[in-house]
Amino acid sequence: MKIIKLMPDYQCFPLWSLSPDSIGNVDPEELPISQELKADLMSWALKYDDTLDEEYPPDSGFSSEEDEAEFNKEGEHLFERLKAELKGYVVVLK
Repeated sequence: MKIIKLMPDYQCFPLWSLSPDSIGNVDPEELPISQELKADLMSWALKYDDTLDEEYPPDSGFSSEEDEAEFNKEGEHLFERLKAELKGYVVVLK
């Protein structure tokens, strides 16, 4: 069974394999998803990267609750698109 998790992390593509034979960050080119979805996932990941405080990482985070809520809503939309495009996979959200 192929399991893919949608979860942002700093300076990584936001898809992770949880399959027993392959655990870790996923190269989007290895997945049967549209170029548009790949680009949207990368854009979402870059928005998350923008929250990183490189000088003092514990201070990282969104500038407002509204920004965080908007980011999470976009993640839920991406999750639904992933489920629709990744037939034969189990897709989970962080």
